[in-house]
Amino acid sequence: MIKVGDLLKNESVNEMKKESLLLLSKEKHIQEFMKKHQLDSCMLEDYWVELLDFNDDYKTCLSCPSLDHCPKDSKGMKKVLAYHDKEVVLELESCKYGKSLEDRRNLLEKFVIKNVKDELLLTDFYSLDLLKKKNYTQNELMTFAQIKKFLKDDGQKGFFLHGEMGVGKTTLIAGVMNTLAKKGKTIGFIHFPTYLVDLKASFSTGDNQNALENLLKVDYLFLDEIGEENVTTWSRDEILLTILSYRLLNHLPTFFTSMYGYKDLESVYTVKKGDEIRAKTIISKMQALSIEIMLDGAKIR
Repeated sequence: MIKVGDLLKNESVNEMKKESLLLLSKEKHIQEFMKKHQLDSCMLEDYWVELLDFNDDYKTCLSCPSLDHCPKDSKGMKKVLAYHDKEVVLELESCKYGKSLEDRRNLLEKFVIKNVKDELLLTDFYSLDLLKKKNYTQNELMTFAQIKKFLKDDGQKGFFLHGEMGVGKTTLIAGVMNTLAKKGKTIGFIHFPTYLVDLKASFSTGDNQNALENLLKVDYLFLDEIGEENVTTWSRDEILLTILSYRLLNHLPTFFTSMYGYKDLESVYTVKKGDEIRAKTIISKMQALSIEIMLDGAKIR
């Protein structure tokens, strides 16, 4: 078996190493590392293999256009040089694309209970097309002002946004939830009609453990399309009323979107004659938890 030491005695290998070291010494990123840690040329020679490895990885990253086109096995990672205990070592850290992926993953982890696609959760409030229109209605201007004030002051009362389908209610509140998640808050983002269907189905499979409890306790909760679920005494009294009562008692901000305003929603929750008081209770708790705003304006295409 040929030993490495014997190989390096070979004149052609030594010449190759010498030429390689010369090229490495001319690399700006290598020069900066050596200067930063006050390392001499002997260190360059001692850690030739590590520096070669780093340089190859560095050049690979320079020509990488995106995470999808990353040729490495460890996608989104890059090798960096470090100097510890008088030794040069190679370490791994996220590249600019990997950092974006890591930030996305960390952000999505803040949505501890959700039943919508990740793309909606990643809606950036300050990049919304809705905020870039040329002409706004008075209600839109008022809505944006109140939401921006809430985000600045971390208000304790959510919003009840209602209006026609397609005016941007869900997208707008998605942007709000995204901003709160970036502040490290835990979020519940629920399409309420779907949640009720899934919750009911889970009773037969036993998968519903902690489902409602997690919904109750998140820092900020968003219930989308309230009033559009199949309203029953069970969904209204055992689920919705439980959620509203707990969050009101514990001063936990809650957001809603609906096709209906408070007044019309009261009729929706009057399932049968004699339910008027229960329906009023539902609405009064929503009113205590949120500020009612009608979002009008042109529909978003």
